[in-house]
Amino acid sequence: MIFAPIPSLLGLLILFVLPLVGIVSTFLLVGGALVRWAGRRRYRPLSRKALAWLWAFASVALLLDVWIGFLTYGLVETSRAVDQAARNRAARQDFMLPRDFQYGELVIPAGSQIHRYDPFDNGEQHLPLALRGLSAVYFPKPVQVAGVSAIAMDVDSARLQLAADQTIGPLFAYNKKGELVRDGQPASVACKQGQIANFDAPLIAYDVVAEFAKPEPDGPAARFKPSQWQFLGCTDDRPINLPQVADF
Repeated sequence: MIFAPIPSLLGLLILFVLPLVGIVSTFLLVGGALVRWAGRRRYRPLSRKALAWLWAFASVALLLDVWIGFLTYGLVETSRAVDQAARNRAARQDFMLPRDFQYGELVIPAGSQIHRYDPFDNGEQHLPLALRGLSAVYFPKPVQVAGVSAIAMDVDSARLQLAADQTIGPLFAYNKKGELVRDGQPASVACKQGQIANFDAPLIAYDVVAEFAKPEPDGPAARFKPSQWQFLGCTDDRPINLPQVADF
């Protein structure tokens, strides 16, 4: 009875059994040669038949050693490729934006610190500039987002770090039914520089089937519309911090 698929057994033979046989064969050949050399006065010369078998055995061992070298080279190159792909992904995950880039409704200025995650980034060496999967931004200067002057933005939780003292409105709140309403809320709220303005970001409808297993839209087509955000108030939460940009 065969307990494993043929390709698995073949892979086991090629990747593990043959290299192990090659290593053992090399040790036997080298060890035997050293023993015969040390006791060369006690051993008789090998017969032609024995020499023929010895040369055949040595040839097979040499071929297996060459295969071991090839496998080792392949493993080293694969490891280097994996490491390089990881560095490429990291460089596109946290970086300084080299030029102005429109992401949905917002033009993000050059020099902004970007934090993003793109599950479709396979670590290719060269890819066009992209912000899909944008998670957070630290702007080099105040930027108007959702009618607010902000110095940093947390896209995932719709939070803005205020660049200056300002009055923000209208204010929304959740009622007992979990609905956002303006009833009973002031028209605006005075917030201070450094505070965090919190918003509710409505979901943007899209064709899930058509975009299944595809990267989300980027650039002007990105599903990022802060004009639809609804203001929930300002708090003294921790500032919006981004991971440090690595120097590759």
